[in-house]
Parts: sequence; C-alpha cells; structure tokens
Amino acid sequence: MDIVDELLFQWREERPDLDVSALGIAIRIEMLAKKLNRHTSNSLATVGLKNWEYDVLSALRRQGQPYQLPSTELARNSLLSAGAMTTRIDQLEEKKLVKRRPDPADRRGVLVELSGKGVKIVDQAIETRLDAADEAIISLNSAQRKSAEKSLRLLLNSGDF
Repeated sequence: MDIVDELLFQWREERPDLDVSALGIAIRIEMLAKKLNRHTSNSLATVGLKNWEYDVLSALRRQGQPYQLPSTELARNSLLSAGAMTTRIDQLEEKKLVKRRPDPADRRGVLVELSGKGVKIVDQAIETRLDAADEAIISLNSAQRKSAEKSLRLLLNSGDF
C-alpha cells in the first residue's frame, strides 16, 4: 500500500461508478517524476550543474567530436522555443561550457559546441547521473527493470495526449 492506494480508495468510496485504475498509474508516474527530478538535481549539484544545463551539455557530448549541434536542433530536441534555447546557451557560454560558431551550412544559423571545460564537466556529470539513476531503481531486480522499461517505453510511444 502507498499514498496513492489511499487516494484511490477514497475516490472508489465517493464515486463507485468510476474506474480510477488509470489514475493510479498516472499519479504514481507523476510522483516518481517529481522525486526523480529532485534526486537528479541533487546529484548534478555535486558537479555544479542544473538539470537543464546537463541536458544541453549531454546532448552535445553524445554527438561525438566535435561535440556540436545547430542551436535550432538543440531547441527542438529539448522541446524549447528558439528564444528559450538562446537564453540557455547564453548562460552556458558565460560559464565557458559552450562556444557559438557560425554554421557553414546555414548563413543565419549557429552551431553550439562544447568547450574543453564543458566536455570535462559533462563527463563527470554522466557518471553522477548514472549513479543517481541506479540508486533510484535499486529496489527493482533485473527482470523488474526490464519489465518497467518495456512498459514505460510503450506508454511513451502510445501517442500524444
């Protein structure tokens, strides 16, 4: 039993005509997302990064050398507007974690590239991030992890809602 079971019990008592089972899954995912986000924030703080900083830096690092992407692609991958991504890039550039370069394929475009300092910190951060992820799911055995991953993938791919 958990806090969600109590909430669902109360709804079943008050509205026995409703099937609240989907709500139990949705609320648990929402609560887990909040807990995981807080846990991730705390772990990344140990290397001096915020979650959004890690997201941008890791997107660049995963590209392989020269660790760069067009700013428009970074924005699209992060589900952000171009303006919001520009603000983030400005802040990362201030910290000397990224550099802007003209995009030779698009005269109006900008490539965002990890600096040497950016590579170093994101390489530290991924190890911290992996440790935090393992810690968060420590209570699941290997079969449960695979099952959870499969179910969550199915939910993520089930369309826009």
